[in-house]
Amino acid sequence: MEKKEDYIIADCHCDTLWFFNRNGYRFDCLNPVSHIDLPRLREGRVKLQFFAVCVAADIAGPLQLQEALRYIARYRGCLEQNRSALQAIETAADLEQALREDKIGCLLALEGAEPLDGSPELLDLFYTLGVRCISLTWNKRNIFADGCAEEESGGGLTAAGRRLIGQMAERGIILDLAHLSTRGFFDALHCYDGPVLVSHTNAQALTNHPRNLSDTQLKAVAANNGVIGLSFYPPFVSGNEKATLEQLLDHFVHIAFTAGVEHVAIGSDFDGITATVEKLEDASCYGALVEALYRRGFQEREVQLITAGNVRRLLQTILAGPEA
Repeated sequence: MEKKEDYIIADCHCDTLWFFNRNGYRFDCLNPVSHIDLPRLREGRVKLQFFAVCVAADIAGPLQLQEALRYIARYRGCLEQNRSALQAIETAADLEQALREDKIGCLLALEGAEPLDGSPELLDLFYTLGVRCISLTWNKRNIFADGCAEEESGGGLTAAGRRLIGQMAERGIILDLAHLSTRGFFDALHCYDGPVLVSHTNAQALTNHPRNLSDTQLKAVAANNGVIGLSFYPPFVSGNEKATLEQLLDHFVHIAFTAGVEHVAIGSDFDGITATVEKLEDASCYGALVEALYRRGFQEREVQLITAGNVRRLLQTILAGPEA
C-alpha cells in the first residue's frame, strides 16, 4: 500500500513536562527515557502538541500551586530556547501562524484544576501564563468536582466548579472532560458554553475501564460538537498491560461509528504511561497509525480529520475568543 505523507498530527495530551526536571533530559535532543522530544515530534509529523501540567495531591503533595508554576516556568523556558522550532498556541491565529512557519504549536494545559488552590480567581494568572485547556480533576475529588475514582458517590460538580467553567468559557479556555465522574461529566458538559474536549480516553464498550467513555457519553460529546482524543495506554485499549495496534484501531472504528469521525482525535498520553500500544512506542511512530487507519477503511478526508482537522476546528472555535 502506498504510504500517505500528507498528514499532520495533533496530540491532545502528553505528560512530558514531568521530564523537564529530570537530570539528563533535553527536549531538543533524542532522549532514551521519554516518548516525546523535538526530534521525535519532527519525525512523527506532529504539528500541535498539548503539554499537560499534572500536580494532583497524589503526585505533588500539598504544594500544588508552587509545583505547577515551576513546571510552567520550565515549559516557557523551553519555548524560548527552541523558538525557531516551537510556538506557543494561545489564540487561533497562533496555530495558523505556526503551521505557515512550519513550527510545532505547543498548547499548555492543566490536567486537574488543583493548582488553582480552590480559587477560581487564580484562573487569570494561569491564563496570562498561557494555559488554554483545563480539566477539573485528576481521578479523585477536589473542590471543583468528583473524579472517576469517586464514581460510587454519585457526585458531580460543586458550586465552585460551575463558577470555574463559566469563567473558562468567558476567557476562551478549552474544557477537558477527562478524568471526571459520570455525573461530573454531564454536569460540566451542560454548564460549558462551547464544544468540549475529552483529551485522552477510549471506548468503554470495548474496554470497561473507569477512564473510558460509554456510548452515551460519546454521543453527548458529538452532540456538543466536541472532540475525543484516543489514548495509547494499554489498560484503556485492551484491559491488559499490553495492547496491539489493531486493538487500538478497534476503538477508533467504534468511536467513529458511534460519535462520528468528525469528533475523533488523538490523545496519546505519552510520557504519562508506563507502556504503549505495540508499534506506537513514541511520538516518532505516527506513520504506523496513519497507515493502519487507511488499512481499516478510513478515507483520506477522514484520516485528516482524525489526525489534526478536528482539533484545529475546536481551537479555531474556542481560542477565537468570545467576540468571534
